[in-house]
Amino acid sequence: MRRTILLTTLATGLAASAAAQTATAPATLRLTVDAAVAMALEHNVDLGADRLDPQISDTRVAAAAGAFRPSVNSSVNSNNQLLPPTSLLFPVATQTDVVTTNAGVAQKLPWFGTSYSVGWTTTHTDSNSFLNSYNPLVQSGLALSVSQPLIRDLKIDQNRQQLVTSRTNRDIADTRLRESLVHTTANVKAAYWNLVSAVATVDARRSALDLAEELVRVNKAKVDVGTSPPLDLVSAQAEVAADQEQLIIAETSVKQSEDRLRVLIFDGTVRENWNVTIEAVDSPPIATPSIDVEAAVTNTIAQRSDLARGRKDIDNSQTALQYADNQRLPDVRLNASYQASGLGGTQVLRTGGFPGTIVGPGAVTDFGNVIGQLFAHDYPTWAVGVSVNYPLGESADRATFARARLERSQADERLKSTESKAIQQVRDAAWKIEMNAKRIETTRAARSLAEQRLDAERKRFEVGMSTSFLVIQAQRDLAQAKNNELGAVLAYDLSLVDFEALQQAPPAAAAGGR
Repeated sequence: MRRTILLTTLATGLAASAAAQTATAPATLRLTVDAAVAMALEHNVDLGADRLDPQISDTRVAAAAGAFRPSVNSSVNSNNQLLPPTSLLFPVATQTDVVTTNAGVAQKLPWFGTSYSVGWTTTHTDSNSFLNSYNPLVQSGLALSVSQPLIRDLKIDQNRQQLVTSRTNRDIADTRLRESLVHTTANVKAAYWNLVSAVATVDARRSALDLAEELVRVNKAKVDVGTSPPLDLVSAQAEVAADQEQLIIAETSVKQSEDRLRVLIFDGTVRENWNVTIEAVDSPPIATPSIDVEAAVTNTIAQRSDLARGRKDIDNSQTALQYADNQRLPDVRLNASYQASGLGGTQVLRTGGFPGTIVGPGAVTDFGNVIGQLFAHDYPTWAVGVSVNYPLGESADRATFARARLERSQADERLKSTESKAIQQVRDAAWKIEMNAKRIETTRAARSLAEQRLDAERKRFEVGMSTSFLVIQAQRDLAQAKNNELGAVLAYDLSLVDFEALQQAPPAAAAGGR
């Protein structure tokens, strides 16, 4: 029984140890280039910040639209006043208590520059003044006013200009986000193919090291039997040391390439993500598809983000020009107002001549009756008028219009310049694809010839018709030929990435300098 418990405890401990080792061992992520792009679009920290820009622009649109929302105001005031007897008409101190209530609505409409206000006022007055006809006195008033511009501010005003501009800037924020998505996608693909190339370079360096080590073994055997001088062995060993150095550099380059890819597809603030080993499973595209340059240029003009942004800048400058042109016109406004009044309370009865003797309270006009007087138009007041304001001589509005017109022309020229650069960049990227495709063919042929030469030199060396120096030189040439081929393949892959990205967004350096 004790032995069984001991064995069970030992097995449990071994299982726990194995689980701990598994938990601490770095995970391996097999990744395709499309999966890497998908991960970056979901987890990239920079994109997370850029996605907030359209939302921030939404708040600016809401703030600009807030100028056209109605505002409600209300107030309640109480005033207590005691006046000393300063006149023969007021032989005693006069006590007056007034409670005033106000409520109203005001709004600037988003059409035609119209603005209106509606206000309602009630006043309750309690006084010992013998001159009052009512005590307490209840008054109520309803006021409606409308202001309508007839020339200036009719088609556009400052608030409408800000609203249109903020909406255009919201569209510009979308183009910047789309630009960030394009750049992130291109950066991920470039980092992925750099990693693939770095891994392939490690394999090439290991192959070169294996050939050098094999030559060391052969030379050592020949030196031992006295058929080769010791210098051949030293030369081969020196070549091994040089290849080991290149292998170390290549392995470090793989780690650096992994880190560059990690920071794009992971949240870099999570420490565990830096321990994930990335295994790139896609092979680099080395086909040579035909490039339709004219179709690419057409697509660039239609979809590229900086061109779309330039067109939006023209829209903004056109809005500013329209507003500046409108502000040069005379300010002619039609103003109309209507007021209705109501009066009530407890009537004061008097006898005799002026001012009479107060004999007591009379009829009571309640508050509901006072409100009824407002809507029955018992005491209406109408007012209609036209106001004109026009500055004489040169005004700031004329200078503003001249500047807006120049800025509108400048926006056109800038769009032309941007479009010209975009066409040149896309065409340049297409020529690089063709160049790198041809480089692949030539470097592949050079690598094949280097392999044949090394094979021939090794066979001649085995029969004593060549030297160790020539074999080492052939090995170096083969290693360089493989590096050249890998470089050509990487350059071709990166040129494809650039060609695709440049049709949708400007280069990252140009976008960053906006």
